[in-house]
Amino acid sequence: MEVISSRQNTLVKQFKKLIDSKKARSEHAQVVAEGAHLLDIQLSAGIRPELIVVAQSCVNLPEITGLLERVPSVRRVVLTDSIFDQIAPADAPSGLLTVSAAVSNDQAPLATVDTLLLDRVQDPGNVGSLIRTAVAAGVRQIVLSGGCADPWSPRCLRAGQGAQWLAKLYPDVLLEDFVGAFKGSIAATVLDGGTNLYSHQLMQATAWLFGNEGQGVKPELIQMASHRITIPMPGGMESLNVNAAAAVCLFEQVRQRL
Repeated sequence: MEVISSRQNTLVKQFKKLIDSKKARSEHAQVVAEGAHLLDIQLSAGIRPELIVVAQSCVNLPEITGLLERVPSVRRVVLTDSIFDQIAPADAPSGLLTVSAAVSNDQAPLATVDTLLLDRVQDPGNVGSLIRTAVAAGVRQIVLSGGCADPWSPRCLRAGQGAQWLAKLYPDVLLEDFVGAFKGSIAATVLDGGTNLYSHQLMQATAWLFGNEGQGVKPELIQMASHRITIPMPGGMESLNVNAAAAVCLFEQVRQRL
């Protein structure tokens, strides 16, 4: 393994840019992920990292050595703990980071499969959690509007627990175009006046619309929806956060199809 002990090392600087900048990740077509679990998910999904970075104190941990044995020819670098902690995206660094080629989709999203549509969801933790929830519910096509957090940022990957590698992601899509071309049902959740979720039939392909944390789904998209859905909340709360609402809806869909 290469050992780096200087903050001025060119590789350290490049790595920090990839962690902090969506522009840098886009220019280099690379993503950075943190943690042994995310490396395990990548390998299980057939993704081979280009570089593995390990904190010096973690080099001999059995969990990490076991993962390194699965990719013996991948370049690996050891950073002193102080440098690793400085550049790691998490507040409590895990001791392992990977750099992988970005996953891109050359084809347009399909108009006939269950889809999660995200309209300007800005918090990286929410975007990652929503992707994880969707994949857990069997929805593997995720279409994101402009204004959404980068689904491949380190924070999104951490919140999604690597579900991004198990899904097809389509960022920066004009949702009006997708909704207009979709062949199944378009479901938008609304606080009041919609069809009760538990009485709505969810057997056909459905595109679920979930929106910005403060403003919700744009009115123009709600107007285009074929169904407006309301989640019953007998406890008197005004609303659910976006990930909780998505989980309730997507797993009701799972329940109906079992």
